[in-house]
Amino acid sequence: GVVYRAKDPSIGRLIAIKTIRLADFADPAESERLRERLRREAHSAVILSHPGIVVVFDVGQEGELAYIAMEFIAGRSLESILDGEQPPDQKTILNVLRETAAALDHAHKKGIVHRDIKPANILISDDGVVKITDFGVAKISASHKLTQAGTVLGTPNYMSPEQIQGKDVDGRADQFALAVIAYEVLTGEKPFTADQLTALLYKIVAEPPAPPQNLNATLGWPVAVVLERALAKDPAERYKSCSDFVAALETALSGRVAPGMGMALGDLARTQARTAPWGVVPRCWATARTAGWSGSFLCRRPPPTGL
Repeated sequence: GVVYRAKDPSIGRLIAIKTIRLADFADPAESERLRERLRREAHSAVILSHPGIVVVFDVGQEGELAYIAMEFIAGRSLESILDGEQPPDQKTILNVLRETAAALDHAHKKGIVHRDIKPANILISDDGVVKITDFGVAKISASHKLTQAGTVLGTPNYMSPEQIQGKDVDGRADQFALAVIAYEVLTGEKPFTADQLTALLYKIVAEPPAPPQNLNATLGWPVAVVLERALAKDPAERYKSCSDFVAALETALSGRVAPGMGMALGDLARTQARTAPWGVVPRCWATARTAGWSGSFLCRRPPPTGL
């Protein structure tokens, strides 16, 4: 399809018009599926009213051209910013994550899961306002399934394990995608990558990502703890909301230890004991003890004497 910048002749406002040429698809079922995606995006937008979600004004069809008219955002997508020569600073990153999380939590309370959160669907206006777009693959609670059995919706690198496995999803699937974005903007690399789609999907479902401090030495263990929880394979192990995740990440980036974080240190230490040189685990223990947390770490073999 094509997206046009247009002007509403009645009031003169700029709008964006997303179009799909249905005649380009020989399969009638495929054309109907795309029509349904546009209707679903419009339906989601009608239910949602939030400053962090792009407003939809109209949806319809003219001949073989389906269209959806929406709010025009003068600015750039997060994807284009990440592809630029100058990476965003930490303050900008946290602002984008915070506002995206707030909009997602609003959608989740209304029973809508986006299911395709990625940098291309996060828009930042020229004055810094963050807005989510493209609810075309959104799941609306209590509605019929959009796709046939076995069909997976979403962008592979950002999909949650439960989406890949065809399980029911809730807002924690969007939280997983937001955590993938956070990992990417903080380290410069996606947490799950592979040359083949099947290998990528396997990694998302079964393998942990590389510790973020391995890719960015300025990130401390609290950041690893927060990202590890938000990227948990089991949705029940993630944060209760997207905003809770971003708040914990902000605390971790500031060098502070958030309440409850000490309970996760054992899991982090076990991971590091398998992947990192000795000395990392004892340093984590010393930091945790100094911060007022206590606990025991499980290691494959005793650490060097004196640590």
